[in-house]
Amino acid sequence: MNSPSYFPQGKYFDIIPSGVVVIRPDYTVVYWNRAIAAWTKIPPKDIIGRDLRERFPHLKDRRYALRIQQVFDGGPAALFSTQFHPHFIAAPLPGGGLRFQRTSVHSIQENGEKYAILFIDDVTDLVSQVQAFRQMKDLALAEVEERKRKEAALEESETRFREIFNSVNDAIHLHELGKDGLPGNFIDVNATACTMLGYTKEELLTMSPLDIVTEYHSRPLAQIGEEIRTLGQAIFETEHRRKDGSIMPVEVHAHVVVIQKRRIVLSIVRDITRRKQNELALIRLNEDLRTIIDNAPAMIWYKDTHNTIIRVNPAGAESAGMTIEEIEGKSCYDLFPDLAEKYYQDDLEVITSGKPKIGIIEQMRTAQGKVLWVQTDKLPLRDEKGNIYGLLVFVTDITERKMVEDALALASKKINLLSSITRHDVLNQITALKAYLYLLEGETDLNTISEIIRKESLIADAIEHQINFTRDYQDMGIHAPEWQNLTDSIGKAKAQLPMRDVHVIVDQPDIQVFADPLLEKVFYNLIDNALRYGGPHLRNIRISSEESERGLVIAVEDDGVGISPVDTQHLFQRGYGKHTGLGLFLCREILSLTGITIQEASEPGKGARFELLIPKGAYRSS
Repeated sequence: MNSPSYFPQGKYFDIIPSGVVVIRPDYTVVYWNRAIAAWTKIPPKDIIGRDLRERFPHLKDRRYALRIQQVFDGGPAALFSTQFHPHFIAAPLPGGGLRFQRTSVHSIQENGEKYAILFIDDVTDLVSQVQAFRQMKDLALAEVEERKRKEAALEESETRFREIFNSVNDAIHLHELGKDGLPGNFIDVNATACTMLGYTKEELLTMSPLDIVTEYHSRPLAQIGEEIRTLGQAIFETEHRRKDGSIMPVEVHAHVVVIQKRRIVLSIVRDITRRKQNELALIRLNEDLRTIIDNAPAMIWYKDTHNTIIRVNPAGAESAGMTIEEIEGKSCYDLFPDLAEKYYQDDLEVITSGKPKIGIIEQMRTAQGKVLWVQTDKLPLRDEKGNIYGLLVFVTDITERKMVEDALALASKKINLLSSITRHDVLNQITALKAYLYLLEGETDLNTISEIIRKESLIADAIEHQINFTRDYQDMGIHAPEWQNLTDSIGKAKAQLPMRDVHVIVDQPDIQVFADPLLEKVFYNLIDNALRYGGPHLRNIRISSEESERGLVIAVEDDGVGISPVDTQHLFQRGYGKHTGLGLFLCREILSLTGITIQEASEPGKGARFELLIPKGAYRSS
């Protein structure tokens, strides 16, 4: 079975030298770190997704099951000692035998689901030291009984014991045992204990462990005392206050021993400051990563190698129109059936090559039916062995950028076309003008000369109109399209025209349109035409909007004399009309840059009406 960890940040557990295992309430393994894999020779792929008890059936025993279940039920962490549970996860030593382990089980939640996380420390060396200490201690006590006979041997044994006692890396406390299991005064401490706490040995021997602990214990102090009294041992976490007032987190292994027929407690105390710092750093790192992912504007997806979504951030879930919980575990074919195969082919390219694929420009359909242009970046995710187990996908909405790029490209094309047409028309007029000049050279009849000059004047006027037209369209497409408030554009157009007593009424003033900045010129031409040709009874120009299946229809209509049927056939042709014949033609070209169309939609006997169709995605509420 080759299942990746269900914890995308799980790889950070690999930096911990202890074994880390994460299980569900049904004991299904969801994480198996590098240390435990090395100890047991069981790779993650052989155990992740399986019941931990299949490999280690002794965990079904009540001694383990009840305490682990208490953790899942919200109880305190469960600690398993080396004395009663020395081989929680059987792990062979290179030279034979099994590693001695100290195991703690903690509750953890991820995405609303409960898990248990097992921290397994290899304490083989520590147990060996304790066993050696016990052996030496027993030997020393035995020699005391035979002091008269073996005085020299006792002295040598005591020296040896003190060397071991003071050379171990962990603090060793010997203290009295109260009837309630709570500690009495110190009887003895090693040099490491003095160094860790900052007290001299003499100072500590006047104190009790209760004098140096804070109020924090991994479980109630009374419960710890009861375990020591009844079971003869306890493993717990607490905090020791040093002489300078600083606080040191410690893990205590307390065992009841009998010395000279007296029951006392021997405690091995380990400074776990670094371990706590590592745990806190991992928690903070997970929180930081979650904050970044959840608040990123880009859509972020974690996928396995089979096109299944393992995790998604809120932006991605919003685009799919589902909750994060509903998405996770689903295939891309469930969410994006039309495009899933194309997405998967890109995934396979990354999985096969092992290289990121950056800057994929493609389309995506949201749950609301909106088609977006997006830029997709795909990065391979690797496990501790370098094998690819999934992908990290960043999807950024570039719809507006794409619209701008397309509009600018179209504008450039149209300007080149208009320049070519205008140049061709001007050259035709100049050719005609040269012809009349040629005729004029040999002409003597005054009437003929006058007629030729009149025609030449008409040609000059046409050339002037064509050159003026280039001034109108020279700015078209120079600036990128932008979102423009409809009312503002109409207001700027009105301010440049002699409105007389004519009113412009805008029904919906809060609409924005994505168009070329020359949108104002479109409304200028439409209003100007109404003022010029609407007749003496023109009073109102109404601008309204209505959404249809194709997009938003903006109607510009007046109550003037209307447009004759003959004129309606040629309104948008360049050069046709009573004025320059270029206004409506230019309006159509400006609007077409962002896919907007314009048509004449007047009814016979009524005023003029023009309709602008704004495609979906190119309009919005302010």
